[in-house]
Amino acid sequence: MRIIALGIGCAESFFDAMTTDGTTLTRAIHYPAMDLSPGGGHVWAAEHADINLITALPRATARGLQVKVGDSNDAAAKRWVDATPPARHVIINTGIMLEHLTNGVIPSGVHQVVADPDQPGDRYSVVQFAHPTPWTILAPVPSCITADNPQRFAPIEAGDRLDQVLYEINLIEDARRVS
Repeated sequence: MRIIALGIGCAESFFDAMTTDGTTLTRAIHYPAMDLSPGGGHVWAAEHADINLITALPRATARGLQVKVGDSNDAAAKRWVDATPPARHVIINTGIMLEHLTNGVIPSGVHQVVADPDQPGDRYSVVQFAHPTPWTILAPVPSCITADNPQRFAPIEAGDRLDQVLYEINLIEDARRVS
């Protein structure tokens, strides 16, 4: 987080207050073996972006994580690439809340997890999601607002932004709609 802070023109400690006592969730995820025959299912986790600031993905037992890359203005130019960290390294995926704070300068990393036909069987992965405290105000930092990149996001509490995304993806069915 300190490297990201410096990269967006903030003090190295920019994220400290918002992540101290923030929710950090570590999950061990099991992806069961799938039918890899032609026409068989092969998507473990469909295309999505994580809600948080960043997600660290230190290891998995098989390939399968893919990230969407290409020109953000040209949907046809986007493609999926395998994301495999070098030995003893981790993958850091950027989330929706970081995109909000950086006014889109650091976009959320759209990704999916698919079964690899060359590695049949189960897949296990350990991931760590780093969230700010729910009361953190997510407002685009001034260094990320320019004439070429005007402010795209209004300030919002992180807890409210989380609720908004959960509602948008239908994980909160009985929520009151906010317009």
